Amino acid sequence: MRIDKLWIVTRPKTMSESGDVCFETDIKGLALQLKGGLEPEDIHAVYTDHAEVEWEAGRILAAFEKYDAALKEGLK
Repeated sequence: MRIDKLWIVTRPKTMSESGDVCFETDIKGLALQLKGGLEPEDIHAVYTDHAEVEWEAGRILAAFEKYDAALKEGLK
């Protein structure tokens, strides 16, 4: 099976939006991302299916926002 494109889901950070946590690339593009500063531990998952990656990106972004809000509330 040939894989022409990959969808990468990265771990959210403060102020992340959906477009910040997922992107489409190929293996050469992923190599460039890693050389450019993307850390392997920042990658949550790699997918070949666009619908699946959209669902997962939304899921982890919502979970992060909930966690971040609870953390900020605890600091008050």
